[in-house]
Amino acid sequence: MQTQAHSSALPTAAIVISHTVENFETWKRAFDGHASARRAAGVIAAHINRHADNPNMLSVYVAGTDAARLRALFASADTAATMLAAGVKGPPHVVEITPIEDLTVKDRALAGVIVRHEVSDYAAWKKAFDGHAEARARAGVIGHALNRSVQNPNVVVLYLQAESMDSLKAFASSDDLKQVMKGAGVVGAPDITFANGGIWET
Repeated sequence: MQTQAHSSALPTAAIVISHTVENFETWKRAFDGHASARRAAGVIAAHINRHADNPNMLSVYVAGTDAARLRALFASADTAATMLAAGVKGPPHVVEITPIEDLTVKDRALAGVIVRHEVSDYAAWKKAFDGHAEARARAGVIGHALNRSVQNPNVVVLYLQAESMDSLKAFASSDDLKQVMKGAGVVGAPDITFANGGIWET
């Protein structure tokens, strides 16, 4: 099957906001109702991921044209009130990231995995990551996005897409990947979240 992975124009800044909600449909209505506020803050893309083991746990990628405006949006009283009314449980976990590469498939919903790990040397890790592209393709990975933490640029936030969740789980647990990560200088155990990605929106 031909895929629609492509290199998108990279946004200047992005945030991943993770939280648990009481009811996804209620939250989604509030999220959709907040679209105009996001656009006014320079948001150009949003992507909702529902965790595979708990569909009421969400990781939402929000990309914008200005880091300060994006930060202000999520610190605003309006956003806080919207999240409260939407049934968000507890304080959200917010991570500011710098988009580096976007080769995601955006024309349909796909299985995804979010991988966060620290590397000892980003350039060395990136070389190993690029060299592993064929192995990812053979494992069924058809799209990816690469980001670095604003707070610590040696923390990489990687998003991989596949048609099948089983393909992603098999790839993530493979001995080959573990050896590549070790050789690439990954520090400690990665934080891995399997999720069902929705459609891309603003």
